[in-house]
Amino acid sequence: MRRWNARTALACSVAALGLTRTAAADTYEATLSVRPIGGTARFTEDVAMGGQGLAASTYRGGLAAGLAYGVRNWLDVGGELVAASFSEASYDSAMVTITGVPTVGRLTRTSRLAQLRAGATLRLGVGWVPTLYLGMGGNARLPSDAALQGAGQTSRTPNNLSATVLFDLAVIGRIGFEHRLDRRWSVGFSIEAVRTAGFGGPPVDMLSAGISGAYTWYPGW
Repeated sequence: MRRWNARTALACSVAALGLTRTAAADTYEATLSVRPIGGTARFTEDVAMGGQGLAASTYRGGLAAGLAYGVRNWLDVGGELVAASFSEASYDSAMVTITGVPTVGRLTRTSRLAQLRAGATLRLGVGWVPTLYLGMGGNARLPSDAALQGAGQTSRTPNNLSATVLFDLAVIGRIGFEHRLDRRWSVGFSIEAVRTAGFGGPPVDMLSAGISGAYTWYPGW
C-alpha cells in the first residue's frame, strides 16, 4: 500500500509539474497569424449641397498578418499589418466643381488601404479560447480619381477629387474564438469593427469578419 501511494504521489507530482510548465509557457509564447477578411465599409465624401457629406456603403476584402507575444497567460500584445481594397462607392446627386463650374451628377470612387496597428488580446481559455482585442493604429488610404457622370456628359474627374493618399488614425475592436489544435497550431474566427479619423478626409467605418490560422512557438526554446 505504501509503495502504491508513493508511486501515485510521484505520478501526480510529475503531472502537476507538467501542467504548471504548460501554463507558465503561455506567458512566453510568440504567435504568427494570418487572417483573410471580408466585410463592409462606409465612406463619406463632402459632395453634398453646402459642402456636406454624402455616405456610401461598399464591400471590403483583404488580408491581415500579425505577430504577438504573451506577457501573461491571459494577455498577448503585438502588432498587425492589414491590406484591403474596397468595391466602388457611389454617391447620387453629388454636387462638385469641374473646371470652376458647379455640376451635379453621380459620383463614383474606389479605395485601397494599408494599416499598421498595435494592440492587446485578452485570452479567456486554453484549448477553446474566446478572445477580445483592442488596438490603435494608423493607415494610408488611397482613393482613386473620382468620376462624375452627369446628364449627357462623359465621365470626368471633379476638382480636388483626384487620386491621392490620405492618412488616418484608427481604433479597432475585435471579438473572436480560437481553437488550439496542438501546441503549435490554432485556427479561429473573429468579427472586427474599425473607426478611422482622417487628417485629410472624412472618417471611414469598417465592419468585417475573418478566419485565422496561427503558428505558436517559444523563442529561445
